[in-house]
Amino acid sequence: MEFIHSRYQSLATPLLPSSVVTLGNFDGVHLGHQKLLDSVTSASKELAVASVVISFHPHPFKILKPEKAPPLLLPLREKVRLLEEAGVDFFVCLEFNHQFASLSAYQFIKEILVRRLGTKKIFVGRDYRFGRDRIGDVSYLRKIGGVFGFDVEVVAPVVVNGILVSSTRIRRLVMEGQTREAMKLLGRPYKVLGKVIKGAERGRRLGFPTANIEPENELIPQRGVYSVAVEIDSKIYPGVGNIGYNPTFDGGNILKLEVFIIDFSSIIYNKEIGVLFLDKIRDEVRFSSPDLLVSQIKRDVKEAKRIWEKDGLGT
Repeated sequence: MEFIHSRYQSLATPLLPSSVVTLGNFDGVHLGHQKLLDSVTSASKELAVASVVISFHPHPFKILKPEKAPPLLLPLREKVRLLEEAGVDFFVCLEFNHQFASLSAYQFIKEILVRRLGTKKIFVGRDYRFGRDRIGDVSYLRKIGGVFGFDVEVVAPVVVNGILVSSTRIRRLVMEGQTREAMKLLGRPYKVLGKVIKGAERGRRLGFPTANIEPENELIPQRGVYSVAVEIDSKIYPGVGNIGYNPTFDGGNILKLEVFIIDFSSIIYNKEIGVLFLDKIRDEVRFSSPDLLVSQIKRDVKEAKRIWEKDGLGT
């Protein structure tokens, strides 16, 4: 996949002679997004043209309504990886700024979809809107498509167990600690990327050394103890993740993410790792003594292993 991250004015004209396109923020690349991507890549193969995803960075709300901007589910580099994994040929990530926001829906279609990408077919969700003041919708796309010669197809939303799959819903589930439910809508565990940094080493003294993570993600799950899978150098290990303030040791007011990686002893300071949240085990609790904490950690490890094996990750 070719990743193009630039202002729209800097895109070559034309960038592609013809293409099949989908547009959106794709935060999470969840099951609904995956259905869109499958439609685009399948149609591009049938038409023998490139498949293209157009997205925006930063999120438009961060520029236009920063007080309403949601915490994003994915760092940009993880979105790139997932789109490549989905088989997309080109990911065009346009820099969103006030100048770009002033483009009318017609200008967006003419300058980007037609002149630069030679769009032959567009796939969108039913509620997609674009252009200045968000006046562009599916009906408008179809109307202008008749002028410029491209087709528009609306992909129905995905519903899982009666729940409409959306980035908003997944964010809420993650923030509530319902990572098992979020996994069902994402199609995979929610992953936090980050670098391993030095900590207070209390876990080591208790017999459970933890990796302290400096998260790259904007959205961190609710405080508590979780069964996790830890991705290190493309290998996956079971673990117990803790998000909180270390109340037993009066850890202060800085929220920390730390992971005990089961049956793992390598030194991984400064290494980039991924923490995949499988299920919440319990809330964070203040224990009256370190011994009681150790006893609880042993139970947490046992439960994390059970969840790991139930999910088939231990096979």
